[in-house]
Amino acid sequence: MNEKVDVFKQGQSVTLEEVLENREWRSYKQSQLEKVYPDDTVVAVKLNMPGAVKNSPQIEQLFQAGWRVLLSDFEDLPIKKIVLDLKRKTGPEGFIVLQAALVDVKKVSITFEESFFLGRLFDSDVMSNQDSAYQLSRTALGFNPRTCLVCGDNAKACARDQRHDLNDLHEVINSLYNEYFVDDVLLPVFSTKAVVKAASFGFLAEAVTNPKPGLVDPVSVGAHNDMNIYTFVDSTLALQDYFKQTFEAGQTFSDCDLKKLLAKIRPFGIAAEESMILATNGINTHKGAIFTAGILLAAYGYASRGKDLVALSDVQEIVSQMGADLVEKELDSQPAKDTTTLTAGQSQFHQYKLTGVRGEVQKGLQPLRQFGLKALRESTGHENDRLLDSLMALAGGIEDSTLIKRAKTPEITKEMVEYVETFQKMGGASTVAGKAFLSELDDIFIARHLSIGGAADYLILTALVGRLNGLI
Repeated sequence: MNEKVDVFKQGQSVTLEEVLENREWRSYKQSQLEKVYPDDTVVAVKLNMPGAVKNSPQIEQLFQAGWRVLLSDFEDLPIKKIVLDLKRKTGPEGFIVLQAALVDVKKVSITFEESFFLGRLFDSDVMSNQDSAYQLSRTALGFNPRTCLVCGDNAKACARDQRHDLNDLHEVINSLYNEYFVDDVLLPVFSTKAVVKAASFGFLAEAVTNPKPGLVDPVSVGAHNDMNIYTFVDSTLALQDYFKQTFEAGQTFSDCDLKKLLAKIRPFGIAAEESMILATNGINTHKGAIFTAGILLAAYGYASRGKDLVALSDVQEIVSQMGADLVEKELDSQPAKDTTTLTAGQSQFHQYKLTGVRGEVQKGLQPLRQFGLKALRESTGHENDRLLDSLMALAGGIEDSTLIKRAKTPEITKEMVEYVETFQKMGGASTVAGKAFLSELDDIFIARHLSIGGAADYLILTALVGRLNGLI
């Protein structure tokens, strides 16, 4: 059972004076934006966090999750400026300037607060110099009054009468956090455009994260002398259509036999590999990730049909059903005697009985949530460090077929676990010692021609899902 997270535990208390000063700052910021954009509508977004603790790593995650949904909800309206400040001691805040009528913007904002899983935690203040509708209430726009987090009654009445103590309010907020990020990983259903962006982010985030042992990043080509960071950028750009095709294939699939969904997207995968090869001048940068990301996107698309929110566990079950016979059809059925025609995964199956990525798909890509997303959620600090922590958690939690292939033995997995344990005991990537260890490990891997390519593919999925969920 997952340990329950207290979102206020790591936060720092603020004084009433600091809260009042921040209110003045927000008002000034709003007025400045209204002056610069006098004909547009400004939305100020913050969280309603009761008590003295207004920000923490977990509170930032709550805000980030809703912020991404709200921006997606505004996707069809021209956005002229975005201002985001996650680190304010008094709580994360953001401002959006839209070239749209105030009433339209206000309806979108209220619908977000009413319908999104975490929406009741948000307060979106919509204003415009040119529109008298600024004073319109929720009820005047056809919505019910804001409801109380604890009992569901009128929020203003509960606040006025002080019906609930601080512990009650914190308990509800903690429950929402744990339901959304911990007990499962909940994914809002985004537009195709937003999903393609999330997938692109996943591929590029993996590429730029550094230092990665044996892998390509902006400061090292690792144990891959035939490619560099720009090869990965070109490869990602070549896969945009593939991301769209696989997600939409899942959304439009109506058969109950999900193995047919895998068959449906496989031609897209073959075409994507060809696009990758063309874009990279013959270099295989993303073959494994094309396979797993395509399946994951199709499963997410299938799970999202007719819904506003899906659970990652449901997506993973769909992945498992899509790949239900992969091991039997593509590993067991391949004769072992002609090793020259076998892929690395097939060869490792016959040599070591390792099922590789096909087995991972058949089980629903479990390391994604078990190691990747868990580490991303628990790690703090810069995005680069959090992704490095996720990468190393994955490297210690999977049987990496790329690493095994290069080491020519599965015993390398035990060695990798020891490396990961050492790294984690140092405090991870946010520490000087942890970062230095990764650089040293990169040198070791380069000298031994080792690469954790399987973990890198999982990091792509971690960043992709983390983007959809709001963890990053």
